[in-house]
Amino acid sequence: MDWAHFLTQDFLGNSTRDWVICLSILAGTLVLNRLLAKLLSKVSYRFFRKFAKQSFYDKFHELLHKPFIMLVNLVAIYIAFYKLDFPAAWDFAKVGEFGLRLVIKTSFVIAVIFAVTALFLRGAEFMEYVYQNLEDAKVSPDLATFIRRFSQVGIYISSFFVILGEAFHVNIAALIAGLGIGGLAIALAAQDTLANLIGSFIIYLDKPFKVGEIVEIDDIRGVVEKIGFRTTRIRTLDRSLLIIPNKKIIDSNLNNISQSNQRRVKFNLELTYQSKPQNILSIIADIKEAILSEMPITASEMTVRFSDFSNSSLTLVVIYFVNSNEYEIMIEVKEKINVKIMEIVAKYGCDFAYPTQTIYVQK
Repeated sequence: MDWAHFLTQDFLGNSTRDWVICLSILAGTLVLNRLLAKLLSKVSYRFFRKFAKQSFYDKFHELLHKPFIMLVNLVAIYIAFYKLDFPAAWDFAKVGEFGLRLVIKTSFVIAVIFAVTALFLRGAEFMEYVYQNLEDAKVSPDLATFIRRFSQVGIYISSFFVILGEAFHVNIAALIAGLGIGGLAIALAAQDTLANLIGSFIIYLDKPFKVGEIVEIDDIRGVVEKIGFRTTRIRTLDRSLLIIPNKKIIDSNLNNISQSNQRRVKFNLELTYQSKPQNILSIIADIKEAILSEMPITASEMTVRFSDFSNSSLTLVVIYFVNSNEYEIMIEVKEKINVKIMEIVAKYGCDFAYPTQTIYVQK
């Protein structure tokens, strides 16, 4: 066979040589794209060596491997079909006119932008991973998560404008200028959203709490599950999920229970008016002994006092501290002391009061 003559034969408006080159590039890419993607990963990782350990490379490769494969495939497709033309007999519209050529070109540009966007998004995820795993990182894990999410929003918005400009040839400068008045109207309508976004910045920078900590906000108590751009999700002690706007959190009194090394127990003890003064003083002394007997899980600091004459009872206030912020430990200690208090009250012949009313009828 005359190969020189064969390679010059025309097939669908292109020489056989061009088709052989095209198919060879595509076949070679299918075989080598993973190897080329791995090589790109190694080369790209050099830019992260200043602040990332070499042991983090496996995570870097895991995150960016697929976007690099996509980019390699797109580049190979462009090179493979660069010199090929549609047959003139098909009479397709030119690239600048609406038709198959324009659709193919626009789709290819969008695919490239999508691949580059995926690289930046995965790069942001890798940066979050680095700051969450570095021992001497200056950025907290929660702040790293917030920066990653905020960066990804910026990447999506930038990619959207790049697609409009490069794929659909929209004048971005004119578009942004035209959105000026509209943007002001949107900003006024989205004041609450902006306030919540600022609230999320304050939470991440001031760090009043972290994910996994138990907090108390006004009358809400629970475990922080997620800190988002607009809201924070808190799982309450009864396992319900509350979604609270960040603006409300920064404007409210917040008690971070997890960052405290103690839990306070406070309640009122109501005794009947038939209780004798000496018995009340003895009950107070024995309650103090009962609390001290649980040391070191209970603190020596406490308050047990006869405080008030209520409508139907004599009121004793009891305040003590448990040296743990674990709810289960606190409730277990409280249970033991409560049982001892019941025994103490019975020991001195006193009774717990309940709402009663005595009526005296004059003869």
